[in-house]
Amino acid sequence: MKHVKSWAAYTLTGFAMLAGAPAAAAGYPERPVKMIVAYGAGSGADTIARILGDQLAVNLKQSVVIENMPGVGGALGTVAAARAAADGYTLLLAPTTLTVSPHMDAEPKYDAVKDFAPIMRVAVLPMVLVAGANSRLSSWEDLVREAKKRPGELNYATSGKGSPSHLEVAMLARQADIDVKDVPYRTGSQALTDLVSGEVAFYFPVLPAAAQQIKAGRMKALAIGTKKRSSQLPDVRTLAEILNQPDYEATVWYGLLAPIGTPQAVVDKLAAETAKILAMPSIQEKIANTGSEVAPLDLPEFSKFIAAENKKWGTLVRELGLQR
Repeated sequence: MKHVKSWAAYTLTGFAMLAGAPAAAAGYPERPVKMIVAYGAGSGADTIARILGDQLAVNLKQSVVIENMPGVGGALGTVAAARAAADGYTLLLAPTTLTVSPHMDAEPKYDAVKDFAPIMRVAVLPMVLVAGANSRLSSWEDLVREAKKRPGELNYATSGKGSPSHLEVAMLARQADIDVKDVPYRTGSQALTDLVSGEVAFYFPVLPAAAQQIKAGRMKALAIGTKKRSSQLPDVRTLAEILNQPDYEATVWYGLLAPIGTPQAVVDKLAAETAKILAMPSIQEKIANTGSEVAPLDLPEFSKFIAAENKKWGTLVRELGLQR
C-alpha cells in the first residue's frame, strides 16, 4: 500500500505541475531575465545577444540583462548556464563552440544535448575560404589538385586547434580525401597577414574578417560557406554548389538555449517571441550590419541541429586526437 500511495502522490504532483505550467508561462517573466554570453563584450556572440536581448525586453515587457562570463574557452559561462535554475530566468546565447568544446576535454564539463533545452537558432556568420592574391590557388578545385600533388605539404592558417577555421577545413579535407597541414595562430589578424605574404596557402575565417582584404584585391575568395551566395560576394560560389550538396553549410552559428528542465510552456513562449523578433526588418538589418545573417531554426529543427552538430564535431575531434 505504501507503493500505491507513493505512486498516487507522485502522479497527483505531476498533474499539478503540468496544470501549473501554462499558468506559470502566462505570467512569465515576472522579474528580469539574465542572458549569459560565455565570451567577452564585443565578441560575435555578445553582439548578437545584445541585439536580441534589447528587443526581447520590449516584447516580454521585462528587462533582459546580458551577463558576459568569459573564461576556459567558453566553458565557464556555459557551465554556469547549465547549472542555473531551470525557471526561464537564465538563458544562454551560444555559438558553434557549444557543441565542440565538451569533446575537447577528456572529462567534459557539460553536455550540449543533455544539459540544455534549445529555443531557437538565431543567426549564422558566413565563413569564406581565401588565398593570397598572388597564390596559385584560385578555386576549390585548384586547392584539391595542389594538395593531391603534395600530400601533407599544403598548409593553412587556423585560429587555433578546435576552432571553426580548423575543424571546417578538416571536415572538407576528409570529404576531398586530401592531406593538408594546419598552422595555428594566436590572432586572426596575424593569420591574415601571413596569408597575404604567402606564409600559408589558405585560410577559412569568418567573412567580416576577410571581406575588406578581398575587396581590396589582397586576397582571393575561393568559396563561401553559406547555403546561398552572399550578397557581399555574389560572384563567389558556395561550397554547397561546388560539392553538389545543397545542405552543406560552413558557418559560425548563434543560438538561444535554456537549462534543461525549463518548463516547456516557457520555452515555447521564448521561441515564439524570438521568431517574431527575427522577422522584424529592423532586427534583420542590425544583424546584417554585424556581418551575420538571420537564420532561424525553430524549436524542433534546432533540437535536431544541435544533436547533429554535437555528433559531427565530437566524432571529428576524436578522429583528430584533439582531446586534452
